Amino acid sequence: MVSAEDIGDVCVLRVEAVRLDSAVGTIIRNAVVSKLETNKKFALDIAAVKLVDSGGLGSLVALLKNISNNQGKLVLVGMNKSVRMMFELSRMDRQFSLSDDMPKALAFFQQV
Repeated sequence: MVSAEDIGDVCVLRVEAVRLDSAVGTIIRNAVVSKLETNKKFALDIAAVKLVDSGGLGSLVALLKNISNNQGKLVLVGMNKSVRMMFELSRMDRQFSLSDDMPKALAFFQQV
């Protein structure tokens, strides 16, 4: 459901689920926690995700807080239109760093 690879100093997590709910959020969190000691930059590729429910959104908020508390950065990558609209309507697009694709996300990390 979630695969991880390092690209330079960025940990790229790819979500291979259509629905991001609290169960998938827990898998993502566990993957991040296991890498938080060695990585501070995380790119979460959610291009395959078509729906983020309230549990999934809560998991992402908790994940962002956990990473931020450890002086890390998180970028959400590849949102489709409906997921982006949900983020905009809930104003979560102001809380998260969003990127259209992975090259832009990796470039973002070079600037911070």
